[in-house]
Amino acid sequence: MELETLFNIFKVAIDKEHEAYEFYQNAAANTSNIDAKKLFEEFARVELHHEKRLKEKYAELRRAAS
Repeated sequence: MELETLFNIFKVAIDKEHEAYEFYQNAAANTSNIDAKKLFEEFARVELHHEKRLKEKYAELRRAAS
């Protein structure tokens, strides 16, 4: 796989994780059900963690390719 293709895949994945984070944050903010709110907030935290890990790996790959 070409490096630029790999970098682009990471960029898309990072964007999708951020979109999922925003989706769950919005869901949590717009529900009055306490259990659902907690669940959506947990999902948001998980997506934020995924985004962070992808950014770290992306940075590592960029450094290694330099």
